[in-house]
Amino acid sequence: MPLEIEAYAATDVGTQRTHNEDAFDVVSEHGFHVVADGMGGHASGAVASRMAIENLRKYITQLAARPDHEFTFPVHVGAGPPEVLVSNAIQWANERIFIESFKNRNYEGMGTTIVCTLAYHDLLVVGHVGDSRIYRFRGGQLEQMTKDHSLLNHYIDEGRITTDEERRNFKETNIIVKALGLKDYVEPDIRVVDRRHGDVFLLCTDGLTDQVDDWILTNVLLGNSDDLAGACDTLIKLANEAGGKDNCTVMMLKVVDPEAPPPPEPGFEEEIDWAEETQSGVVEVPVLPPISPPAPSDESSDSDRYDYTNVVTEPEIPVYSGDEPTDPGKSKK
Repeated sequence: MPLEIEAYAATDVGTQRTHNEDAFDVVSEHGFHVVADGMGGHASGAVASRMAIENLRKYITQLAARPDHEFTFPVHVGAGPPEVLVSNAIQWANERIFIESFKNRNYEGMGTTIVCTLAYHDLLVVGHVGDSRIYRFRGGQLEQMTKDHSLLNHYIDEGRITTDEERRNFKETNIIVKALGLKDYVEPDIRVVDRRHGDVFLLCTDGLTDQVDDWILTNVLLGNSDDLAGACDTLIKLANEAGGKDNCTVMMLKVVDPEAPPPPEPGFEEEIDWAEETQSGVVEVPVLPPISPPAPSDESSDSDRYDYTNVVTEPEIPVYSGDEPTDPGKSKK
C-alpha cells in the first residue's frame, strides 16, 4: 500500500497583531499541503495569502487535470512531472496575485510567502518562495528542507557577509528578496526529498521560527511526534510566550505506512517487586540528561534530482506537454 499522510494545522494572530495574514490549506485527496504568510498594507496581506492558496488548489485539482492543459512556465532542466506541476502552480498563482494588485489601489504591493508539498509515491516535492519554512523530523533529528529567500542569505551568497559576527550583527533579518505577487514572474525553489514511515514534516511561517529556536522545535517533536495537534498547539503557545510579534501558522504532516507493524507496548521487561525494593527506604530515581540541540550535518541522503524513469507506477499527474523546459534563470515573457 502507498504511504499515507496524517495532517494537522493551526494558526494564531499572535499577541501584537490585530488581524491574521497567514493562510493554509490541506488537499488530502491530492497529497497537497500549503502554508502562506501575506504582507502589505490595508490588510492586503491577508488577501494575497488567501489568493495564493486558493489558486494553488485550483491549479493542482482542476487546471492541470484538463486534457488540453499545457505547462507554460519555465522549470529547471531535468525536472520530472511532479516538479513541473508544483513549479507551474506556484508561478500561475503568482501571476494571479500580481494582476489583482493592479485592480485595487489598496492591494498595491501586496505579496505572500509560500511553502507547499506534493506527495509522489515515496517522495515529497517541496516548493517555496520567501522565508516560510519546511523541516523534516526523522530519527530524532530536525533538518531544514528550505532556504530562506532573505536579504541576509542573499548577501551571504554574494559574499558580502562572510563571518559569524557579521551574521549576528545584521539588523535587517526580516527583509525578504522574493515573494509571490510582487513581480509578474517569480522563480520558486523546487526540490525532491524522500519520505519514510514515521517522518514528520513541519510547515510554518516566520512567526514561529523568529520566536522559537530549532533545538526547541526538536524537543517538542521528540515529545509529540504521535500527537500532531499537541505539537502544533505547543509550538504556537511557545511563539506567543516568546513575544508573539507576528502571526504564527504551524502545519504537521506525518508519513504513515499502513502495513508497518505497530510499535511495541511500553512496559517492563521483567516484573519488579516494588514493595521489596522500597523496604530499605527511598527509591533512587535515575536523572535523564537534558536533550541538546542536534548537531548540524553536512551530509544528506537526498538528491535534488530524481530519475523518474525508474518509477514503476505512473502517477495521476499530467506529463509535460509544452516546449522543453527553459533555463530557470530566464524570465517568463
